[in-house]
Amino acid sequence: MLIREMERNGHWLFRYRNHLPLILAPLIVLALGQSEGVERTFGQSAGNVWDAVCFAIALTGLAIRCLVVGYCPPGTSGRNSQEQRALSLNTRGVYSVVRHPLYLANLLIIIGAVSIVEVWWLTVVVALGFWLYYERIIIAEEAFLEERFGDRYREWAAATPAFIPDPRRWRAPRRSFSWKKVLANESPTFAQIVVVFTLIALACDWVVWRRVEPRGVFLLAVSGFSLVLYFVLRTIRKRTRWLSSGRPDATTGRQGRALAEMKPVPLEE
Repeated sequence: MLIREMERNGHWLFRYRNHLPLILAPLIVLALGQSEGVERTFGQSAGNVWDAVCFAIALTGLAIRCLVVGYCPPGTSGRNSQEQRALSLNTRGVYSVVRHPLYLANLLIIIGAVSIVEVWWLTVVVALGFWLYYERIIIAEEAFLEERFGDRYREWAAATPAFIPDPRRWRAPRRSFSWKKVLANESPTFAQIVVVFTLIALACDWVVWRRVEPRGVFLLAVSGFSLVLYFVLRTIRKRTRWLSSGRPDATTGRQGRALAEMKPVPLEE
């Protein structure tokens, strides 16, 4: 009964999974008064290293998303958020080493973003909240896939880790990597990551130091670049056919694995 209840909750949460960052906003605001702990304790150089590590963690999540989207076959990647859909089961590429790569990617992006606040309890609470939120979605998704693909799905799921990748199981994708699909689908994700980092960093600097630190100026410049890139690619996609092969499939989910899911976007995703 409990599993069925969690599955029902998962179907409902699936529709609103991209709203998770809105739930985190009050926690971030609450933590701002305690922010900049690394810099206040160990100095600005240590703070800069910490910021770089946080950004690298988020970019690792983005890289995973790009690998999923760039190799995904037709019928396994779109922007659906209303219900579970799957035309095929993707078990190669990133999906050969982990069952939920986009959720792993989203976790890394969120952890990187909130960790820049430099408040340990915020990172812990966000990680636990992410798991509780997405655990039910995962249960619902896996029940859906098991019902749709039967023994084939059960065999793949039994041998493939749910969340911790096992690189030894790598199976090369049958399709070539599509940069057009990555540019069409993940340029908004990159822009969102940089903008969120920038807003959090500026808020921390103002609350603690009452000024904009050099990292804030740098992030503002990167944010401007990411937004220009997003709007340029968006214009190209709408007015030309150059990125037509990279457009999301409207009939399926965005998860890029046989299931509508990221993400993103945004934030996902």
